[in-house]
Amino acid sequence: MIDNLGIVDTKKIIAAIHESYGLDLSDYTLSILKRRFAHVMSFYNIGLVDEFVSHIKRNNIEYEDFLDQLMIDTTEIFRDPSLWRELREKYLPEIAHSSGSKIWLAGESSGDELFSLMVVMSELGLSKNIRIAASCPSKNRLKRIKTGYGYDLKKMEIGEANYTRLSGKFEFNRFYKMDGNFALMNPELLDDVEFDNTNISQEKVNKSYRMILFRNMMIQYNLPLYEKVARKLIDNLVVGGYLILGNMESLEYSEIGKKMQLVNEAEKIYRKRID
Repeated sequence: MIDNLGIVDTKKIIAAIHESYGLDLSDYTLSILKRRFAHVMSFYNIGLVDEFVSHIKRNNIEYEDFLDQLMIDTTEIFRDPSLWRELREKYLPEIAHSSGSKIWLAGESSGDELFSLMVVMSELGLSKNIRIAASCPSKNRLKRIKTGYGYDLKKMEIGEANYTRLSGKFEFNRFYKMDGNFALMNPELLDDVEFDNTNISQEKVNKSYRMILFRNMMIQYNLPLYEKVARKLIDNLVVGGYLILGNMESLEYSEIGKKMQLVNEAEKIYRKRID
């Protein structure tokens, strides 16, 4: 992997991406972009920044293929088991009492969060009570998610261990099947999920959700984009709705975050203020 990308080179790539694809990455954290660009260059066996920029400008790399490689797999199945236990025992039953409740997974990249949620919903028997929407900017990744994705055995073992830690109510292997050296999650878990390719950092959203999961995404943003995305998330929550961030993230630096109350510090669960 290329490991010596400088700030000037990184900004040159950002400009080329914006010019060719219309994708604005200027307010993403440079340290993260440097690693992702290095990954994409290695994937396409490109050793020089100018060569990479030329490929982008001449559209030698299809946008959807580029976006697929650029995105980060931000999580694992049932990452932070204590969160999923809290959702199962308290928050999901609570919002299920409200007619028309809807949950949005606003930044899916691998389907890990989505499958985790749908397994918990299956345990509770709430799959028909709460509507689920999931957004993934990459059409390629979204297609893989819908088919069960295809997890290597090590990652599936981690997911199974996490499920055990949250005291899952079923045998975890009921939710996946083996396909050679890979495990496929049961795509029937996603039968009632509404999918789209919304990129919340780039596009307008006008919906009403009772809960939004957006974990381990805000750490990619510089302050202007952090504030912009935080505002979109909060504006699309109903009053009293919940926003769940990663345990290393917060709304501490967000002006719009004043509309939220931190109700579970350990799990970074915020509730939209009623007052």
